[in-house]
Amino acid sequence: MATATTVLAPCVERVSHYEDAVAADMLPTPPSTHTSRSSSPTPEQSTIAAVGAPEAGANHSKKKKKKKAKKGTKPKDALGKAANGQDEDRDRPPVLCISRNKHWRYISSYHGPWLQLPLELLDSLLLLNLNPSTLHAGDTRLPSLPAITTTPSTKHRDSGFASLADYSPPDSPRNTFTALPPPHSPLPPPRPGKATPPPIDPGVFRSVTHIRRLIDEASELSVRASSGLSAAALGSMRGGPGMNGSAWATAQSLGLNPLGETGNGRNVAMSAMRVHRLRALAVQKLAAAYKTDEIASSVMVMQGGSVFDDIAERVLKVDPHDIDARYVHFFHEKIPSRQLAESTSTQVLDELIAEDPHRLEFYRTRGIVHCFRDEYALAAKDFTHALKEARAMRKARAAHLNGNFGDKQRSKGGKKKKGKAGGSKSNGQAPPSGTSACSRGTDGVAADGSDRESAMLHPSVLPDAPEPIEPQCLFLRAAAYLQHAVYLIEDAIFKLECIRKTPSIDGAEMRLCYVENGRYGGVEVGNPDGPLGKRDGPKLQAYRAVLADPAFREQIATLVKKSMRDHRSFLSHFDTIEGGPSFGDADIAQRTEYAFLLSESMRPGSQSSPPPVPDAPPMFTTYHPLLVESHFSILIGYLMLGDFPGLLPAFSRTAALVDGLEGYPVFLPPRSMAQAEFIEVLERLAGGWRNGIQPHSLSRVNSKQLAIEGPLPHSPKAKGVHRIPTPPTPELDEFGASGSSHTLGMNGSSSSSCHTPTSTADESREELVQTLDAARILLAPVARRQREKAERDAAEKANGKANTKKPLNINIPLHGPRVEIVLAWMAAVTLYELDTVA
Repeated sequence: MATATTVLAPCVERVSHYEDAVAADMLPTPPSTHTSRSSSPTPEQSTIAAVGAPEAGANHSKKKKKKKAKKGTKPKDALGKAANGQDEDRDRPPVLCISRNKHWRYISSYHGPWLQLPLELLDSLLLLNLNPSTLHAGDTRLPSLPAITTTPSTKHRDSGFASLADYSPPDSPRNTFTALPPPHSPLPPPRPGKATPPPIDPGVFRSVTHIRRLIDEASELSVRASSGLSAAALGSMRGGPGMNGSAWATAQSLGLNPLGETGNGRNVAMSAMRVHRLRALAVQKLAAAYKTDEIASSVMVMQGGSVFDDIAERVLKVDPHDIDARYVHFFHEKIPSRQLAESTSTQVLDELIAEDPHRLEFYRTRGIVHCFRDEYALAAKDFTHALKEARAMRKARAAHLNGNFGDKQRSKGGKKKKGKAGGSKSNGQAPPSGTSACSRGTDGVAADGSDRESAMLHPSVLPDAPEPIEPQCLFLRAAAYLQHAVYLIEDAIFKLECIRKTPSIDGAEMRLCYVENGRYGGVEVGNPDGPLGKRDGPKLQAYRAVLADPAFREQIATLVKKSMRDHRSFLSHFDTIEGGPSFGDADIAQRTEYAFLLSESMRPGSQSSPPPVPDAPPMFTTYHPLLVESHFSILIGYLMLGDFPGLLPAFSRTAALVDGLEGYPVFLPPRSMAQAEFIEVLERLAGGWRNGIQPHSLSRVNSKQLAIEGPLPHSPKAKGVHRIPTPPTPELDEFGASGSSHTLGMNGSSSSSCHTPTSTADESREELVQTLDAARILLAPVARRQREKAERDAAEKANGKANTKKPLNINIPLHGPRVEIVLAWMAAVTLYELDTVA
């Protein structure tokens, strides 16, 4: 573990800086970069020249210099205005202008070794990922390279790094592994009749491999156009020492040939038309990469430094109507940092869609721009159109494939292969026998293994699988719905506080906990009465009058439910193999505590140790870079709906699923904004809501008497006494009990099966009691961890060790203003109602 992490440290360190400091990740930039700093040094240069000139010419014409200085000092008003203007320029902070693609969201989820691995190795990994036999223990594969460090005796979490043992850098692909790293624990077998899902989503794997190839070729073309080198000369330079056979290293010269001509190239200058054709071809490849996946392409383009800065702009100077060049220039155009909404319009994309309305990628990009501009209704419309058209194209393609397959089968005259049972159609689904009808002409949907039964192919690797744009649009539309709900709440709060949202000097977003000039002061931090203060206070009453309005509340709930629906549809593209019962007799409180400790340890920069690994096989899920963000976005939706009973099993399952995710050796673990925001909301609630951290029904304080005096838990009479109204277990309910039409009674049965009729008020109160108890179960481990931390800090301070061996806090907060907005919404709507039964 330590060896692999140490060897991969340069890769990880290089990749981890893109979103942490987006303004600095692409520096150094060429002198042609347009920034306010490039235009502002003019007064400073003139001042330096005015100071240095008399010293240089003092020996020749001192009198003339003095006379000129006197003449320059005559217009005092003009000099005073110039001085004031210089002072204003100096006081004004410089604005860094960077390309638009560096502002794209979720770029931190696509970091990984795929950015540096050789293309041959990526292709090999892709083929292994599509072959289900790579996950079977009986396969013959090369043995793992021996690890240098000794393996500890205790079971620990290695997240796949320890299984890699040694890692060879990209410049020595001969020593790299030829198979995916075996899992560090045995995988659970799939359900009967179901194929084993691939380790990494084939769609996103193909996309990043295709993007890598396109951008590498575009980089080589761009270097040739800038330097005038032929392909042979550039190849000889790439073969030089230290170049690693990569166009990125060659691009450092930017037209210079440090190795000289080797005779393979030519010394004749390249014509302007040929240079333009090379750049146009490079732009075509860049446009194809952005159309495949603009997030992954943006990450890959960042690797190229300044190679692609002005390539599209130069093509547009020759051909202003080039569609590919306009599309690429939209991503590479320099805009002020953190001012994407103010500096971006949809005019270019509108024109591109008008000229080529069949390119669904243009709708996807325009929808993302609408989200940046807070035009979420228009964004959802674009995503819906692209999703609808992509599904229609997939259905037409599937019908075409099935038609061709039927014609070929009929032309064979009823001949059957050995081992095939009958001629019944399976419609793309593998039967329990282990094979299914073909989907690639006459090829079967089975991969023959050695000395064992044929392994079924997963539907995601078949030709009729959805294109990557379908899950992309599902995820983006789900994010748009959730952000639309948050935007409406934020806008209502700003109107209530009588403040206007203005961009700050440093580009940071306004947060409700830092409102200074508002009417009510915004969200409070650490108030035991709640994020909005006392129940009968003017702030909470004012917020509730606006946010708890029935029409407004219904609008927010509808948007949140649509977001959760799309996120679940997105997650349905990735199959999961359920592990064994990890918590045999554990109740929902223990599972929730384990989920919190696990999620807290996975936060970036967290210094807390993870809980011990359960003995049962882990939950295996096909990896996608946006999977973690989608899961925790659903959990945020549960919080906004106030569905704590449904949140408990969903949180437990999400933590176990995310813990088993492994995107290596292609992707690094993602940094999820929704995950950081969800944990931050829980911590804020545990530290600022007194009624939410009281003992719950499963706590030891309340269950002590029942454990001593009550009957045994497994006896039939214990159901009504020992069992409390807990939500379904994650094994039974995948997404919780959100939107269910019935609630659990106090004895664990459904409230609709009670023999004595109850009034609506009693049912509502009973439901609130159960929701409050579930909220306390959720916040109990959070509050316990906060108390332990406070006690530890107090003990260290008492012993005089407060300033010694203090760990460096590198936990950069990923959450933004959405945390305060969710807390304000919950305090005005959900917590207010739960306090009535506390």
